Amino acid sequence: MDIRTLKDRLFESAEKEGFESCEIYYQSGSSFTVSIYKGNIEKYQSSENGGFCFRGLYKGNMGYYFSEALDIDADKAVKTAKENAEVITTKDREFIYKGDKEYPSVNVYNAALENVSAEQKIQAALSIEKYANEYDSRITVNRSMITSGDSYVYICNTEGLEVSEKGNHILAYAEVMAKDGEDTREKGEIWIGTDISELNEKELAESACKKALSALGAKSIPGGALKTVIENETFADILSCFLNSFIAENVQKGFSLLKDKKGDRIASDIVTITDDPLMEGGYATTAFDGEGVASCRKTIVEKGILKTYLYNLKSANADGVRSTGNGYKGSFRATVSTAPTNFYIEKGSKSKEEAISSIEYGVYINDVAGLHSGTNSISGDFSLAAEGFLIENGSITRSVDQITIAGNFYEILKNIDTVCSDLKFNSSAIGSPTVVINGIEVSGE
Repeated sequence: MDIRTLKDRLFESAEKEGFESCEIYYQSGSSFTVSIYKGNIEKYQSSENGGFCFRGLYKGNMGYYFSEALDIDADKAVKTAKENAEVITTKDREFIYKGDKEYPSVNVYNAALENVSAEQKIQAALSIEKYANEYDSRITVNRSMITSGDSYVYICNTEGLEVSEKGNHILAYAEVMAKDGEDTREKGEIWIGTDISELNEKELAESACKKALSALGAKSIPGGALKTVIENETFADILSCFLNSFIAENVQKGFSLLKDKKGDRIASDIVTITDDPLMEGGYATTAFDGEGVASCRKTIVEKGILKTYLYNLKSANADGVRSTGNGYKGSFRATVSTAPTNFYIEKGSKSKEEAISSIEYGVYINDVAGLHSGTNSISGDFSLAAEGFLIENGSITRSVDQITIAGNFYEILKNIDTVCSDLKFNSSAIGSPTVVINGIEVSGE
């Protein structure tokens, strides 16, 4: 049975059972992963998954039914949802969205990617390992990996909403170790896209090797409040740890220091933060959210001023505003939460090299450890083991490790004095350019 036929049967049965309105959310997908170690396949995995959620309002309560199979008895499914609704005691309001008049057109599916064979993906992973091995005798490849996936989402309800979207992606990763005597350093590089022809295996491998080799010989430095450059990927990872502060539910519950800060300055006037689900080629690009709300680009922080939080239907209703289209379902079984899409700090005009050239003495941070244990997402405080490079007289002079950077995320946002032009996203679709910050506390030797 296809999902639309099942939908019709469920809705017909729900009407007979006295449901006020109802909805079906269907999700399916497949994934493929191959990992290479020393010229051999270390891991090979191919899987498919999917299922649907039927939910409906009965006497003001929402009842649910979940199934991975489509060949089910629609009447029994609806009666199960009805029984669930009858025993619910919570008074939390739930929503079945009527839909929007228009939905944006986005391109998140590349048909050519579907025709890329498993053998081609294996060869790409082997090539990455080969190029890394050839780069330098001090390099050992820990692993090279290719993973790909596709997804399909269909949402339809009795209020008039009917939307669907198909998407796919491919990811490549290289992890290498550089060794010089007793000194060893491990680094990785990642690439994400929808067109395997855009993957440059040699470039990816060499980037990972350069990162590892440049870290050899690192030593600590004296501590102090230093001018600090934080590399794009690293600052994106730090930003990821404090995203919850921008989510409306957390603000409403008092779990965010941004409560009552709309319209206030929370960052330097050169900082603009955007959530853009319509970004071309974005890893989290989508025409609608998990509740069927049409996607739109929104400015979260504009030149340092907090403009909005991220809302789903429930949190938007609580604040008397429109949803920002950030309702999120991790799977067909998941409840609706809130999540960003392509969330990033907008790039500036200076190159990373130009920014570094103006610094007399400071540090360049390109890796941090302890992002979960060393950060407090509510207070904004952090203390992270870090490594990178020493900056002297406008130039990078040597690699640095065994240091700790500490401070407060909200204070850092206010102390950014340069936003560079090298915007880059991590695998969670959180992006940042390299930033220069006045006076982060560095603890070293």
